[in-house]
Amino acid sequence: MQETADYQTYSQRVLCPCHGMLQVVSQEGGIAESVDGYNWKLFVADESIVSHTGLSEVRYGDWNLHKGCSRSRIRGTSASSLIEETGERLVEALYACAASVPFEPLDCHEYWLIDEARQRPLALLESCTRLDRPVTTDCPHWHPGAAAKRHFSSTFGNADSLANMIQQRAGRKPVGLWVERTGSGNGLLSNGEEIDRREFPELYLSTDWPSREQTHLVTDFLAWQAPWLLQIHDLIPATRSWLERAAWRRPMATSRIYRLFPRVFDTQGLTVTRVKARMMQDEPATDCPPEPFYPFYNE
Repeated sequence: MQETADYQTYSQRVLCPCHGMLQVVSQEGGIAESVDGYNWKLFVADESIVSHTGLSEVRYGDWNLHKGCSRSRIRGTSASSLIEETGERLVEALYACAASVPFEPLDCHEYWLIDEARQRPLALLESCTRLDRPVTTDCPHWHPGAAAKRHFSSTFGNADSLANMIQQRAGRKPVGLWVERTGSGNGLLSNGEEIDRREFPELYLSTDWPSREQTHLVTDFLAWQAPWLLQIHDLIPATRSWLERAAWRRPMATSRIYRLFPRVFDTQGLTVTRVKARMMQDEPATDCPPEPFYPFYNE
């Protein structure tokens, strides 16, 4: 997390399943969020705003570096001066730091669905920052997501069959477990016990399955998720290279969020993928900056 006197920046995962990393710029009374590192949504939240509007937060507007700020229509309120002041400070913070995405992840608390037989992490369900209060559920379930239900398919099954397979492995009385991931990658339980980092699936879903068909179905799903999974910061090189090859087969999804890849090995492949995405569009995207095709990533 980067923190200045005026604001702090961090990222946290969008689950379940993994839909990448939400980029966050936070300051007193306001927050800006982005799922692609380019388009930002700005919100203002303050006790006085709640008392005047009855809302927990007010949408200030949208922002990106090339268009600037597009203001939302805000109903008249005696707290309008506070909304303006906070919103303007958010915009100033974005001009200062938005080009530095992706931000470091802060959600070190993780909620895992447990494999009933092995009593080890099976699938990641939720995560939160140190600032959040972890929430548990009596019947934890892994969901493939609406996009996967519409678009994911494999020779070995679909999103529903994958969800059923995971739930069967979780057992009739599924159990969820909160852990805090330490600097070493181990999982620290509330009782002080630690789970070795090697027990946690690197891509948030176990690939250790008894049958060839099950293993292929999980692998195909992870390959379909590649553009989002490439946003994970601590991938081993072999995994990142495999995900890159899978992501290049999804040009449109990759071109929308490539700014959030913390590292890219195959820079030429990314360039070709972005060119393909441009060619696949009927018209140039109106919210994309006019930029040359060069890799936008951190060494």
